[in-house]
Amino acid sequence: MYRISIEGRCEEKQFKFVPIDWVELDVWLDFDPFKDLESSQLEILEDQSEQWWQQQLAAAKTSVIPFNSLEFDHVTKQKYQWLETINPESHAVRWVCRHHIMIQRIKNAINDNPDARILCIVDADHNHALYEGLIAQENVQLIYPLK
Repeated sequence: MYRISIEGRCEEKQFKFVPIDWVELDVWLDFDPFKDLESSQLEILEDQSEQWWQQQLAAAKTSVIPFNSLEFDHVTKQKYQWLETINPESHAVRWVCRHHIMIQRIKNAINDNPDARILCIVDADHNHALYEGLIAQENVQLIYPLK
């Protein structure tokens, strides 16, 4: 529903909308990092996950634009490194593979729209990976974090 709303608004403004995210909902839950854990272990990890979220929220306050800072990205990257230790397969599918696809879709949009300005909007948990994946892209000026 959210995508349809964005697509409609882009169409109204005569902007080209190119979706970049990749999630296959029919298998998404099969790669939940906490899927096969016992309840006692699950409770501990959910508490730790909440602590990571609180650290992310604290880091989000370091910028005029929330969730738009290298500090937030640093904490987020650490959070996902922690998640990888819990379930490497889940991390590979939900984050590593997903980010490769998202980065390639952005590169494709750049190549399909030479000399165009492109606004890429993603959930803040993806910022660090997309920035790292695109920083070396030739003929691209990344403006991130936003000022």
